[in-house]
Amino acid sequence: MTLSETTQPAAVTAGTADRGAPPGHGGGPGGPRRFLRNGIVLRVASVFILLVIWWLGSLVVGERILPTPGTTASALADSMQEQTFWTDLQVTMVRILIGFAASMVLGVLVGLVMGLSRIAEGLLDIWIAVGQTIPSLCWVIVAFIMFGLNDTATVVAITLTSFPIIAINMWTGVKAIDPRLGQMARTLKASRGLRTREVTLPQVLPAVMASARFGFGIVWKVVVIAELLGRTDGIGYRLNYWFQLFRMEQVFALTLFFSILMVVLELAVFKPIEAKLFRWRPEGAR
Repeated sequence: MTLSETTQPAAVTAGTADRGAPPGHGGGPGGPRRFLRNGIVLRVASVFILLVIWWLGSLVVGERILPTPGTTASALADSMQEQTFWTDLQVTMVRILIGFAASMVLGVLVGLVMGLSRIAEGLLDIWIAVGQTIPSLCWVIVAFIMFGLNDTATVVAITLTSFPIIAINMWTGVKAIDPRLGQMARTLKASRGLRTREVTLPQVLPAVMASARFGFGIVWKVVVIAELLGRTDGIGYRLNYWFQLFRMEQVFALTLFFSILMVVLELAVFKPIEAKLFRWRPEGAR
């Protein structure tokens, strides 16, 4: 029996219990309740419901204000044939990736220090709490005043807005580490490296993943605000451009594209990483 198996009994037991659960009450193979609980079916159904609500909304308020899904899809297809669309997308993604990396590094480090040190926790907790309440617009304006209307100011604004929320997630995750698992590992005479790899990291990684998800969503929103206010390229600038012309189908097209892009990143990047890191968990808890 490995140290992982010894220190994760609940996960193993739960996984075994799931596999051994008897079918019944509609839960057997092919049952209607089992079909409705299928994740893919639920996601497809949610998309369909959203499209219907969207379509009904456009009928109520008028297509000039809320274009139908079909009009939006057509506008997106037209935009994707223009070079400026891909140039703006590239610029925005570079800003997002740089800002996200800076926010994660700073947020994870601060969160770890606060979770491991009571002195650091006492010094920083109030300021981290205050930092997460400051609107991103304030940081964007301050950064533009201090650094000018350039990419450096954009990245600074992204980092200052995002890192407090990432730090709080990490801080909470580190504080939730179960000390009994560490004591059990010491009883089994596990080395420090083995304890870190098999006991501490598996408990901290969920907090890192949660922080990454929160942080990425916030970074994307801040980038749009910064580009809208002080840049002459990027998706945020293009959104404002189409808004000034009251071309709502283009505004919705860009919003739809980025929503799809976020879903793709979630399914193609975050989910596979999560599945690999947390493969020891029972399937329903990943």
